[in-house]
Amino acid sequence: MSRRSRRRGESGGDSERRPEPGRGEAEPAPGRRPAAGPLSGLGRQLAFLAAVFALAVVVAELAGAANLGVALGVGQIAFAIALVYVLLRH
Repeated sequence: MSRRSRRRGESGGDSERRPEPGRGEAEPAPGRRPAAGPLSGLGRQLAFLAAVFALAVVVAELAGAANLGVALGVGQIAFAIALVYVLLRH
């Protein structure tokens, strides 16, 4: 019987036993969520920034940018704006 169950006055029956941390099911740390896959947290933010850059370059090219350098410059400005948004959001 664990100390926690003794404090609450629970019986030490085997039918009510819960696995201790480190044995059986892993319990996430308080206040932290387990990773939700390859695009969680930082991965999602990086994908968002790359998509903003690529979309801005394509839109600039379709809008008639003088050359690829100008379109990439527009993409760089859009990337910087999106980066500020990501940094301020968290």
